Amino acid sequence: MSMEFFAWPWAEGFFGDDTKKFLYSHLAGALTFIPYGTMVDHFQHLVYEKPEMTPAERHKTWKELLGVYMPWVRLDGDIPFYSEGEGWQRQSHIYASPFYYIDYCLAQTVALQFWAMIEEDKDNAWKHYMAYTEQGGSRTFTELLKNAGLDTPFDESCLRGVCEKANEWLKGFDLDGIA
Repeated sequence: MSMEFFAWPWAEGFFGDDTKKFLYSHLAGALTFIPYGTMVDHFQHLVYEKPEMTPAERHKTWKELLGVYMPWVRLDGDIPFYSEGEGWQRQSHIYASPFYYIDYCLAQTVALQFWAMIEEDKDNAWKHYMAYTEQGGSRTFTELLKNAGLDTPFDESCLRGVCEKANEWLKGFDLDGIA
């Protein structure tokens, strides 16, 4: 996820006239993914604590969590699968890799830290990235972060900081020409 942000300077070679759309949607998508991924993890905790839940109870739980984590999602649509809270069934990780999705949220938060660093000084960001990856397999996640000069996503200030910076960037983004 971090490398996707490091690759932004070459986005035009891939996306051509849609480069602006890609940059905006990539950053916005990175932000909106975090509540979704967290919701998937929360949902799993609830349903695995109560394996006797009926399908209807699972659907109701998913729908309730959508209201908490993603209140912007319309649940009154024309597609019953989603409007009735059945959308969790399309998330194969729930079945195949339980409790793995939260790792994506942690990785995305770290990637957003790198994005913020790239915005300030891409060479410095690359040094931090190399310091992070060179330790791979030899330290715990939080030690990797600390040794690379990054904040842990477990601290509220980390996520708050990258979200505020990204929100500022998105608000200032020139949306002209994006359809």
